[in-house]
Amino acid sequence: MKNLRVLIVDDHRDGADSLGLLVEELDHQTHVTYGGRQALKVASDFQPDLMFVDMAMPDLDGCSLVNQFRQMPAFAHTRIVAITGHTGEGHKNLAIKSGCDAVLFKPFSPTHIKAALESVAPLIAEADQACRVPERSRQGTVRSLPVGEARRVRNERQAELLTESECAAAICEGFFRFQDEYLGWRSEQIQAYFIKGMLVVRLQGVLTVAEQRLGNSLSPDKGRDLIKQVRNQLLETGRPMLSALVHEVTGVKVRCLHYDISTVTGEEVVVFSLDHTPRFG
Repeated sequence: MKNLRVLIVDDHRDGADSLGLLVEELDHQTHVTYGGRQALKVASDFQPDLMFVDMAMPDLDGCSLVNQFRQMPAFAHTRIVAITGHTGEGHKNLAIKSGCDAVLFKPFSPTHIKAALESVAPLIAEADQACRVPERSRQGTVRSLPVGEARRVRNERQAELLTESECAAAICEGFFRFQDEYLGWRSEQIQAYFIKGMLVVRLQGVLTVAEQRLGNSLSPDKGRDLIKQVRNQLLETGRPMLSALVHEVTGVKVRCLHYDISTVTGEEVVVFSLDHTPRFG
């Protein structure tokens, strides 16, 4: 089974830490957080494949937390397992109704945790397959490299580093997936370039038919400004997902993001300023 990113959310610190150690011993990347509100912030950067969420937390109960996750496009299909000390069908039904995929009752055994981890592998394989796009839409990428595959390749290497071309391919594939799942459209071409402490992503053929008509139906200035405002807002809303993508691929956190679009040529440029220059294999 491939290495997973697992987020553990439980206000009982000893229990959360113990579960985190068990998951780490099973060779998975783990992040432990002790509250629901903190988990909302952590998840956007960590982008977990699996979440273990305690149902009884004082700041934000598990049902409310899971419900909020399910309303976020990035976590609409993430596997979430409820963990609770309250046995009974009533509590289980509440957890499932809130959006949990399964429920584990405390105390649970390592066998239960292994089974939960193993249940994620088919979902990730399906997601990786779903993010593949036709070859005609991949002009300008070095090659197709889904983020999940990039993670597997990196984990299998002694230095745990991707080459620059592999990072660029994974970034392009991630942008295609972001456009497909979050924006509902695709660019004709995406290219990624690393320039010291910056990542430049160039997207060509980004204007939709509706945007082209909008630009032609209004005065040039009004049409341009409206398209730019909408695109800027969409990108700002999706900033956590894109920052998490770059961090996942390069291992470097994003400091800030800059963006512009030409409504004449249909070209977008997204520039990520990174904490430091990435290391490549």
